[in-house]
Amino acid sequence: MNVNAKTAMAPTAIFILRKTNMNPIRIAKSWISYRRTLSELGGLSNQTLADIGVSRYDIRNIASRSFR
Repeated sequence: MNVNAKTAMAPTAIFILRKTNMNPIRIAKSWISYRRTLSELGGLSNQTLADIGVSRYDIRNIASRSFR
């Protein structure tokens, strides 16, 4: 993942911090979970992703579920 992709996620995090009443520690744990999921799924081969029924396009959506 390049630098632009990483910095593109920052506005999302800021928006969530402003619009929720979540505990900051819970937000941090959720963000770590999101990044870990994104990294793990992103590291899988296309064949492995196809075997589990996930496309590269779906990875961010799946990872964002861990951030909610």
